[in-house]
Amino acid sequence: MPPLAMTDYTYAFGDSGFILNTDNASTFPFVDITDISGLDNAPIRQSTDEHEGMDGTYVDADFMSMRTIVLTGNLYTAINDPETVCDILKAQYGPGNGIQPFYFKSPSKSLRFVNAQGGGAKYDLDNNRGMGITPIQLTLFAGDPYVYDYPANIDTANFVVPTGIGIGFNMRFNTGFGGTLTLPEVEVTNFGNNTAYPLITLNGPLTNPVIVDSANGISMALSITLASSDTLVIDCRNKTIVLNQISSRRSSYNGIQFPSVPPGTSDSFLLAASAGSGKISVVLYNTYY
Repeated sequence: MPPLAMTDYTYAFGDSGFILNTDNASTFPFVDITDISGLDNAPIRQSTDEHEGMDGTYVDADFMSMRTIVLTGNLYTAINDPETVCDILKAQYGPGNGIQPFYFKSPSKSLRFVNAQGGGAKYDLDNNRGMGITPIQLTLFAGDPYVYDYPANIDTANFVVPTGIGIGFNMRFNTGFGGTLTLPEVEVTNFGNNTAYPLITLNGPLTNPVIVDSANGISMALSITLASSDTLVIDCRNKTIVLNQISSRRSSYNGIQFPSVPPGTSDSFLLAASAGSGKISVVLYNTYY
């Protein structure tokens, strides 16, 4: 969860990060950000090859590379304590803290974030220090170049095997008894301008669950039995399937296709299983270039 006090044109790295560019109201300390680079398009990864026997070049530029974000500004502190916030920023933006969300807020837009890791806090000790002013530069490295909205779109549904049927199916169907059986279904929408990848969580008990992506027609049949205490997380971007946050269960799925949600599209996910009373939860962040 991001810091609660974030308003327009404020920035923070990590859920408990020091908020940059706050309305200071003459209260020290605060950081005034004067320039940010790296929140526009991430660098486009290019590969070229010359045409043989004719003018022109083949250009492959379908994917983005990593994103580097650099924040430049001035730290304003009490004259008798110029170092405390410097220590905080060096710790938060330094190495070893892993990947964290870098939050930023623009007018008329939802809070957004980029997943990044610290690239360092740099500043010089010059004559400005005696006036409580420290020019500072903060760097972040984002291996995942996507920009996401916060909070996520989340939907959850419980699974119950229909009485007298004995097995779940991966579609709606007519039972032949005058009614229609509908499997549990969750729906999420990607309001961004880039493809979004859902994070799907299954909670047991479930036996041989099947997840059906309605929009793309992808059916993920998993050869696995989940106990009531088990949680299976399917990361569709990284194509990983992890049991209880520890053990890979990628081998439980023989397919190679994982669901994704195109920009401006709603998608439904249905859950079937041969037995169980667990549930499915789908988390989707609006995703941007």
